[in-house]
Amino acid sequence: MFAAPEVGAVLFDMDGVLLDSERPSLALLGARLRAHGVEIDDRELRSVCGRPRAYLRGLLAPRLSGVGAETDAFIADYDARKEAALRAGEIRPFPAAVPLLRGLAARGWRLALATSTERPRMRARLADTGILELFDAVVTGDEVAHGKPAPDIFLLAAARVGVSPDRCLVVEDSIAGVEAARAGGMRVAAVAGTFDADALAGADRVFDGLTAVGVWLDAWGGDGPD
Repeated sequence: MFAAPEVGAVLFDMDGVLLDSERPSLALLGARLRAHGVEIDDRELRSVCGRPRAYLRGLLAPRLSGVGAETDAFIADYDARKEAALRAGEIRPFPAAVPLLRGLAARGWRLALATSTERPRMRARLADTGILELFDAVVTGDEVAHGKPAPDIFLLAAARVGVSPDRCLVVEDSIAGVEAARAGGMRVAAVAGTFDADALAGADRVFDGLTAVGVWLDAWGGDGPD
């Protein structure tokens, strides 16, 4: 447990934390792989969560080549289907996301979004959600040399909000994200869902959703960080 004055900024992942996107995305990816005759176990499938596009490509390429499928074409089709799911409303913010962010901003917390998703796709996913305008800084996967579990994305987010890494709290849902925050010297509150609580044991605390994270932060007091 740590006290509120020790934290000056909260850095949020996007997919699986603010957006209920990992569940439908993983279901779609698994279905498309099976349609191509590729079987992949759940652990390997979930390993893509939180990681950059290069990891997905590296995971899929040998499996797709083994069934005569082209990786770039597969990923392009997968992206198109995921964007269609977004337009259909199958990918949307978790109900607690906007109220939590608004409450933290009103109390003076510095807020940053740190997502492995590239900036154009990030903007498309958050369009008309009211989420983007609540952040003091945004960092996307195409802005850093090394994706999660390297700490680059969180270190850049901390720099952009002007808060030292040891005074940042990261909210994550993935193993790679927890590892990245730890590597950057930051505290981590993990949200179970994409992974179960046991898999996220490297975090300072594990919660069952954003509402619980908000209750925890509220317990620190109503005025936000010093």
